Amino acid sequence: MTPLLPTPDHYLHNLITMTSSEAKRLHRRAIKEHFNCQCVYCGKQHELDQLTIDHVRPRSNGGPSLASNLVPSCRPCNQAKGSNNWLSWMRDTFGETQREQLILSHIN
Repeated sequence: MTPLLPTPDHYLHNLITMTSSEAKRLHRRAIKEHFNCQCVYCGKQHELDQLTIDHVRPRSNGGPSLASNLVPSCRPCNQAKGSNNWLSWMRDTFGETQREQLILSHIN
């Protein structure tokens, strides 16, 4: 017997009944899982609770808190990047990598 898939009404009901903090927690978790719990900068695998959410374009530079600007990052990479331009920082730290394309495809 195949399991029943949730209907759109199921998701809508859960969205309506969810508290703001629950929605934020699930949103952050979804971003981490989208990238297979890997830091987008160094590429290392981490546990969910070891990853932070980084604004690719920092909020201090006008970056929005939209999913297209949010990526999972390990604490060392997130702190080292700070409010620097992600591409310049990444190339200075890791050289040119294929991970740049992953980030570019996500933010565009």
